[in-house]
Amino acid sequence: MEIEKVGRRSGPRRALIAIAALVGALSLVGGGIALADTPGPAIKTKTPRSESDVTNIDIVRQQIKNYYGDALGSGKFGADSNYAKEAAKVASSGQQYLARPYRSAKKKAILMDVDDTTLNTWNYEIASNFAFNPTTNGEYVTGQLFPAVPGMVKMATAAQKAGYAIFFLTGRGAAQEAATLGNLTSDGVGVDAGYPKPTTLPNGEDGLFTKPALADYPAYLNTACASDPNGACTTTHYKTATRAHIESLGYDIVANFGDQYSDLKGGYANRTFKLPNPTYFLP
Repeated sequence: MEIEKVGRRSGPRRALIAIAALVGALSLVGGGIALADTPGPAIKTKTPRSESDVTNIDIVRQQIKNYYGDALGSGKFGADSNYAKEAAKVASSGQQYLARPYRSAKKKAILMDVDDTTLNTWNYEIASNFAFNPTTNGEYVTGQLFPAVPGMVKMATAAQKAGYAIFFLTGRGAAQEAATLGNLTSDGVGVDAGYPKPTTLPNGEDGLFTKPALADYPAYLNTACASDPNGACTTTHYKTATRAHIESLGYDIVANFGDQYSDLKGGYANRTFKLPNPTYFLP
């Protein structure tokens, strides 16, 4: 599940791609994923010739529930589920990689996405029947209701003990930063996932990067996204520019963890690790 090179959520959190198009078309039709530079579908597949070429969307939903070890849709993924095993394997691979000797004058760091990389959103997917709604999702975010992704707290804790700076980078909006930090670490509200607190950067930034409103973009985002529609960063440009900004402050991002390819594209990380997520796709 590790990937050497690849390419989360853009504000307010994400754009939902139909599950049937994502899972059914990719698995049965054999099409690949492509990110378009011009307006058009984010996912490129072949067009089915017959209804029999498409997996029924309710069958896909049930397959996903089975993968998460939650066949009846309780909203709690199974600790021994195939999902939990796969996520933990990626986290373990990252931990082993980070334990290798590090030789550089720069300060070593890891970078992690939030939704479905460090915090698991399965409970919301079930509650919303896999359809994103910013209002109901916001209730889960502010309520700090998301548990940790299997294996990731252990990996991040080991990295901190080994001297790595800890950074989080999410497409959640800046207004959700306090709740996100509380859910990730420990503040006594909702779920305390138990991650190490993010590292404060030399310029005073707190190490948890949420996506600001366009009017509040820092200079590095304005520069990187000047050619994007209305100057608003795409997910890939937002995350790439932020990683570049972190490295410009003297850090070397040794490992970058994400559940979407848009978390991982664009460089500014020595190695990328892809967490499993079959429920949505973010270009």
